[in-house]
Amino acid sequence: MNKGATYNPALISISGILVFSAFLFSLWMLFFTKNFGQENQAWLKPISAVIITGAITEGHFLLKRASLVSDNLHITNATGSEEQFIIYLVLFVSVLILGGLIGSSALINKRLAESDSNLKDIKSALDESAIVGITDPKGNITYVNDKFVEITKYQKEEILGQNHRILNSGYHSKEFFIDLWQTIRSGNVWRGEIRNKAKDDSFYWVDTTIVPFLDKKGKPTQYVSIRSDISSRKIAEEKLLDSLKEVKDVNFALDQSSIVAITNAKGIITNVNEKFCEISGYDRSELIGQDHRILNSGHHSREFFKELWQTIGQGKVWKGEICNRAKDGLLYWVDTTIVPFLKENGKPYQYVAIRTDITDRKTSEVHLRDTLKELSDFKFALDESSIVAFTDSQGHITSVNDNFCEISKYSREELLGKDHRILNSGFHSKEFFKELWRTIGSGKVWKGELRNKAKDGTFYWVDTTIVPFLNDQGKPYQYLAIRNDITERKKTEEVLHRQDKLAAVGQLAAGVAHEIRNPLTSMKGYAEFLQLDEQDPERQEFLNIILDEIERVNTIVEDFMVLAKPKAVELEEKNIVPVIKNVVSLLEFEARKKNVRIDFDCNHEIIQVECDENRLKQVFLNFIKNGIEAMPEGGDIIVRTIIEENNVQISIQDTGIGISAEKLKKLGEPFFTTKKNGNGLGLMVSFKIIEGHNGRVFVESEPNKGTTFNIVLPAKTA
Repeated sequence: MNKGATYNPALISISGILVFSAFLFSLWMLFFTKNFGQENQAWLKPISAVIITGAITEGHFLLKRASLVSDNLHITNATGSEEQFIIYLVLFVSVLILGGLIGSSALINKRLAESDSNLKDIKSALDESAIVGITDPKGNITYVNDKFVEITKYQKEEILGQNHRILNSGYHSKEFFIDLWQTIRSGNVWRGEIRNKAKDDSFYWVDTTIVPFLDKKGKPTQYVSIRSDISSRKIAEEKLLDSLKEVKDVNFALDQSSIVAITNAKGIITNVNEKFCEISGYDRSELIGQDHRILNSGHHSREFFKELWQTIGQGKVWKGEICNRAKDGLLYWVDTTIVPFLKENGKPYQYVAIRTDITDRKTSEVHLRDTLKELSDFKFALDESSIVAFTDSQGHITSVNDNFCEISKYSREELLGKDHRILNSGFHSKEFFKELWRTIGSGKVWKGELRNKAKDGTFYWVDTTIVPFLNDQGKPYQYLAIRNDITERKKTEEVLHRQDKLAAVGQLAAGVAHEIRNPLTSMKGYAEFLQLDEQDPERQEFLNIILDEIERVNTIVEDFMVLAKPKAVELEEKNIVPVIKNVVSLLEFEARKKNVRIDFDCNHEIIQVECDENRLKQVFLNFIKNGIEAMPEGGDIIVRTIIEENNVQISIQDTGIGISAEKLKKLGEPFFTTKKNGNGLGLMVSFKIIEGHNGRVFVESEPNKGTTFNIVLPAKTA
């Protein structure tokens, strides 16, 4: 340019420092200082630009004053050259400014990227941990996160545009929400707990913080609510409150009903309630600081208290009854429970004693003990002499004594809960029991004689008195049955009754047998004589019928003769098993003709019995024939032997028509029979033969279910 320039170093330095400082100051204000808040960032950039522009302008004037331009080495002050120089200088400075702006823009972008990344991280963390919702100034929802959707059960489309009334559970009052809105509309943050209702009508609790975002005028532009689910905590709080209330109620009830004292680990009283003072007669001030020896009555031994302290000293609860002495010297009894409270090392640090006044009960117990002793004596006497049973109002057995179990052969466990039908022998009619229940059901005592059946099938008679126990309404709530065994007496009566009948029959037999026997012999002889010459088959059949009937009459006469003049029984020890087998084999052919099958069931090869073999055969033949005749359509007969306590029981069981209870009572009586052509003497003679063998016969039968004749004889097994 053929120009020369000289500069004032001082001014040049000042100008450079001024521009450089302005740039540094502007960058410091924008990015590095913390003295300016977020709200001042809007005017920081314009101020920075003004500072930089001012610095450049001032630098221009300083440079202009500090420079001298010369033409061809002559110092001139030419305006044109100066202006060109200034232009170049301005271009240079502009490049510097442009570079600075690009640098600052890059710096700003970097800081913005970092801020954006931080914001995303914060938002992600917030979304993962909190329920977030944003509303406009009117409260309409503009944004919700996934946790908001999850807890409310609504889809985002269902929520956006709605306000929070969609979640209102009705739990909070109008004043609650009025206060909330007044707080956030005034630009203040609101914090609290809210119960909301989800889409499925379930309720949930949220710990809520609502932050208002304000414009330049301080008016909210939107609200951000950040919530945390505290439903579990609220449920726990409710349970805790319920528990605390329950504890308070229990404590109140305890103070109202019990005598309570608290002592330290050494047994020194630290607290007592009013009831403790009331029963002991001491004031609270007289008791606090003392131990329980102040109440010692001297009734209990040292070992008693030693055992007490050993128990609670080990951290165990002690329960018992203690006799204490009140301040006025009177004794009182308390039912006591002492609970030790333990430290972490398992050692007691205090004891809580809860007592109940049982003085009246202890006094009553003394009287009751005397009464019970008297009742126990009465009961012992009753149990020793009688058969006793208690039943409830429905007749179910609630208690029996040993005599009841002994005679019935049932254990106590088998009887309790059952009614007396378990002992029903079938001897008495339904009307008999109806009358019994009518009597005791009306609250009256019933007395009578009952035949029962034991577990082993044997029968026994009891003279019975049933006493109803009545409630306040006069209705029976239980019955006491007192029985006495009269089996032997009934047997004696039965024997006497039968002997009376037998005596009458014997007298009749003695007079009739001789008068009938001679004509029968003649009739039989002539009939057999006529049969020898008779060729006509029809007449032969008639003569056979006559001879059969004569034989039947002769059998009856033989029975009469047995009754009239019974022979002395000569007993010999015999094996009864082959005797029974012989009888069964004799009758098998006759049974097959009538479609009857006979089975013999015996687990013993030898059963020794003192008997008259022929007479026992007569009994077995009679009973098995009766079974065959009881099954006109055919059936089964089972002959079974059972050994029980040195007795053999021979049971002859058929599947015939059975015998009614009324007829069963009369079996064995003279001239009573269940057959059309019978005379009743066969069973009577059979029963008499068994009695002559020191045995007995009992019959079990039900209509249409068959009949069982049971013969019991003394026996020895081999």
